[in-house]
Amino acid sequence: MIKALISLLVILLVFFLFFFSSKFKRQTLVLSLTILIIVMSVLTLALFLLENNSEEKLYNPPEFDGEKVIPGFFDEKN
Repeated sequence: MIKALISLLVILLVFFLFFFSSKFKRQTLVLSLTILIIVMSVLTLALFLLENNSEEKLYNPPEFDGEKVIPGFFDEKN
């Protein structure tokens, strides 16, 4: 969800830069695009290089045995 939000914000920033590029000076536009390219490359590298280290865990939900509630817990598959 966060990745989609970041991607949407970057796309909106790109459209903003190109839409208003006639009002910016050339040096400001080049600097903005350079920063944007660096941010996009870092985010892309982070997306590919960072692994999802979550182990497969099984969730046992809480149970009611008639007198008290037995709390739920995560059980690792290993």
